[in-house]
Amino acid sequence: MKNETVKENMLISSLKNGDVSAIEKIIEDFSGYVCTVIRNFSRDRLSGEDMEELAADVFIRLWQSRERLDSDCGLKPYISAIARNAVKNRFRSLAPSAEDIEEVEAASDFDLAESVEMSQMLRCLEQGLSEVTKKQKEIFLRFYFYGEKTSEIGQKMNLNPSTVRCELTRTRVGLKEYLTERGFDHV
Repeated sequence: MKNETVKENMLISSLKNGDVSAIEKIIEDFSGYVCTVIRNFSRDRLSGEDMEELAADVFIRLWQSRERLDSDCGLKPYISAIARNAVKNRFRSLAPSAEDIEEVEAASDFDLAESVEMSQMLRCLEQGLSEVTKKQKEIFLRFYFYGEKTSEIGQKMNLNPSTVRCELTRTRVGLKEYLTERGFDHV
């Protein structure tokens, strides 16, 4: 795990310095992850071509915003946020019904806008997650960062989907309180 973090930090550093081989390595290592986030977050409502286009857009966006990367946060949160925002934007551009937009936006309690404050909030969120149970943390990460549905999480973790939803609610309430106490009262 520690070696992965060191490798990721080196990739982020190289990427921030404009090293094209770093983005190539990131594309190689994270393409599957990006496609999974896009597929899960879009609820399988995008064509294969749309998913491929969005995945390419994610890496282009990552390259364009490389200066803002923070090695303390890792790549997955950034990549996941870019992918989720790309899906939201795609649905908006397709002029979906209000129900479709609400369903996609409901999958995330946080507006993962690109800003310095986001980086600070992610760090604070990570600290808050270190104070919940291992089960709650895994459920939270699977739902919000990997885009898995509660039924999938329940199946993978051998839990009833209602238990998963209950744990998500408890974790959200606790994290919201934790973040609010630390000045992130707009989440």
